[in-house]
Amino acid sequence: MNFGEDLSLQVMLAHKSYHHYLLKVLKEIDIYQHYQIILLLSRSGRATQKSLCENLQIEKSNMVAIMDLLESKNYITREVNYKDRRGRLITLTPKSTKVIELLDSLFASFEEHITDEITWQEMHNCLRVLKKVNDKFRDLINQPAYSEGLKKLQENN
Repeated sequence: MNFGEDLSLQVMLAHKSYHHYLLKVLKEIDIYQHYQIILLLSRSGRATQKSLCENLQIEKSNMVAIMDLLESKNYITREVNYKDRRGRLITLTPKSTKVIELLDSLFASFEEHITDEITWQEMHNCLRVLKKVNDKFRDLINQPAYSEGLKKLQENN
């Protein structure tokens, strides 16, 4: 195997294990599949729908449905963005506080159990490398040559 194959396999397996863990722990929460949005909003206080799409790499059409769901369950509110009236500012409701507290304790427990044999430096390096890999993939996907090469591969198959 080469680095790309090893990276792909390990990231995929870690992703599956992580989401299996989250599903078991968060199954009682009615919005567990959208917890990332709640976390991101808790960090920033409020955000535009567009910035949430960009940060979480979610298509605009999908984000609208997610926002509708979160709003109908009273986890978020949408307000007119006075800087750009076409956009909406998303804020958390008091109901989200309970979810945030649960997530905070969940991630504290997660860190305690998962990182007991991993040094702070290793964790930092892992996050730094994964962020760099993600940024490189984003750059690659946005290059016109990537789209052209992908079309050629699809034509040959």
